[in-house]
Amino acid sequence: MKASVFSGLYYRFIEIAVKLCRTGKKVEKFSNFVSALRGKLSSSRNHLYNEHLKRIFPEHNQPWRDNILQGYWRVHERNLFALFYLKNKIFKDIQENVTWTGREELDSAFDSGKGLLLLVPHFGDERSLHVILGMEGYPVDVITSNYTDMPKHARDCRLGIGKKWNNLHFPSENPRWMFRTLTEGRILHYASTAYGGPAGTWIENFGVKVLVPSAPWKLWKRSNCKVLLGSCRQTSEMGFSLQFSEITPGSSKEEFAQLIAVETEKLASIYPDQYEWKNLLIRHRETNTIKRIGKIPVNERELEKLAKYSDANPLRILSLTEILDSLR
Repeated sequence: MKASVFSGLYYRFIEIAVKLCRTGKKVEKFSNFVSALRGKLSSSRNHLYNEHLKRIFPEHNQPWRDNILQGYWRVHERNLFALFYLKNKIFKDIQENVTWTGREELDSAFDSGKGLLLLVPHFGDERSLHVILGMEGYPVDVITSNYTDMPKHARDCRLGIGKKWNNLHFPSENPRWMFRTLTEGRILHYASTAYGGPAGTWIENFGVKVLVPSAPWKLWKRSNCKVLLGSCRQTSEMGFSLQFSEITPGSSKEEFAQLIAVETEKLASIYPDQYEWKNLLIRHRETNTIKRIGKIPVNERELEKLAKYSDANPLRILSLTEILDSLR
């Protein structure tokens, strides 16, 4: 209850701060100030992130990792500020601070009329990606949490801007809407680094085994849609750098999912402060929890409740054989 009340107040605090700051430069400056405080108050989580970074980037020293984590918290916090910064804007208000890479690939894929599966990893500001596309007139359908565990105001803030520019869908909805979106020639914005569930695909990501969705492969096989990897990197003064690249699906769901993972790792290696390291921590923890309990829950929340702190140990790395053996 206390956490819920704090969450509601925190969203109102940020909303007021953005209104007072007004310009992108001032909003970002204030966001950076808040992120520095958030980072200092998250020592336990920072320890886990640091150990993952040490394992993934052994060539770098502790000052480098500290700098990456500072940048990570800046990105993490600014994503929340962007909810309010973009709230009453249209594209012409922000276009001077938005850059595009691979837009011709985006337009070519969309204009094909086959539908576009836009795979978006937890990198930069994935919410602002589909919002900006919506501002520019692209028809984008998005699957999102319904945030029922949050206070009404915070929930409305989370969902409001997406409702304004996109079509939002929730996990409780029949998944047939995804196939329908593609067959109607629309864009399906899909989180490629989400929880895979019992029907998911095991891959290696950042040196650990994780379970990711098989739905992208199934959707491509059924619809023959175009597939792009999309990302939205944060730039200075509340700017955004959108990037799109075509993906050629492999011959199997494992090859397809692994290819997306490799491309995600490339993004993270170039801009390590922009990657959502919390997502890797969660996916890795889930793998260790699955091994310990010997099953793959359908509901990710159930898996979260069954987790122990030791499951998040970055040094506890399982082989695929160990995981599969525990599920027999």
